[in-house]
Amino acid sequence: MSDNTRAFAATWSAPVPESERLDIAAFYEHVWRRRPMVWRGCGADFLSPPLDWERVAEVERLPVRELGAAEARLSPDRTVLFVNQAQHAVPELDAACLALAEEFGWEECTADLSVTREQGAGIGCHFDHSDNFVVQQQGSKSWRVGLPSDTAPRRQRARMLEAKGFVPSGTLPPEVPQVRLEPGDVLYLPLFAPHEGVESASEEGSISVSFSCNARSALGSWMGPLMRRLSLEPEWWGPVPLDGPDPGRLSAALHRAFEDVLGQAGSRDGGDRAPVPTARPDTSPPPPAPTAD
Repeated sequence: MSDNTRAFAATWSAPVPESERLDIAAFYEHVWRRRPMVWRGCGADFLSPPLDWERVAEVERLPVRELGAAEARLSPDRTVLFVNQAQHAVPELDAACLALAEEFGWEECTADLSVTREQGAGIGCHFDHSDNFVVQQQGSKSWRVGLPSDTAPRRQRARMLEAKGFVPSGTLPPEVPQVRLEPGDVLYLPLFAPHEGVESASEEGSISVSFSCNARSALGSWMGPLMRRLSLEPEWWGPVPLDGPDPGRLSAALHRAFEDVLGQAGSRDGGDRAPVPTARPDTSPPPPAPTAD
C-alpha cells in the first residue's frame, strides 16, 4: 500500500464529514462522486414540509392503478415498504424532483420512498448507479457507508450497462464510517459506493426519501442516435463490396455521424441549464471536505 493510499484510508476511517449548510458549488468541488457527506438539518432544502405517517398511510392505500410508473414492494414480514420512482405516485415528491434537477443542474431527478417499522429493518447492503441524497423524514436511521472504490470496476460496468440478471449487492470493508440520521438530516451517497441503512432504535419507525441523479453513459446516451445517423450514410447502409469495405470511407462517414450526434447533444444541453456532471467517478484521493459553518 502506497503512502498516499494509507493516508486516504486513514482519512476515511474518520467520521463522515458534516455541515449545517448546503453549498452546492463546494459540494461539487470537494465531495461529488468521491465520498459520502452529511448535512444536518438541511432536509427542507430538498423537501418541505416533510412526509409524515399520515401521508405514508395515504400512499399505502393507493390502488396499483394509481401508482403509475412507481413500483411498491413490501417485505414478507411487512416491516419494509420500498416505493421505487415514488415521484410518479406522490405529487410533492414530483415537485421536489423538478426543483432539485434545476438547482443541481441535472437532466433528471427521481425519488424513492423507504419506510421501515422495526429496529434493524432495511433493504440490505447494495450499490447504485446513481448519486443519492437520503433525506430523513421521520424516525431515525443508521447507515454504514463505503466509497466508490470499494466496488470493483467490473461490477460498476455491469451496473451501468444494466446487465441482465446482475444483482447490485454491495460489500463493505470491515471498518467503515457509520452515521445516524435524524429527521431533517441529509446523507449524500456517491454512485457505486456500497451502503446499508437500517432503522435505529425507535418506537415510531422510519421514513426516508432518496432523491437520485441517475448516471448516464456515453453508450446509453449516444449509441442509439449514432446508429440512426449512420443509417443515413451510404458507406454504412449500402452493400459491402466483395473485396471488402473501404476503411477510409467508413471512417470518414463514422466521423461525420459522430460529430453530428455530439453537436446535436450539445445544442440540447445548452442554454441556461447547468451542465450535467460527468458520469465517470473521480477516483483520486479527495481534498479536505468543507467544514461546518
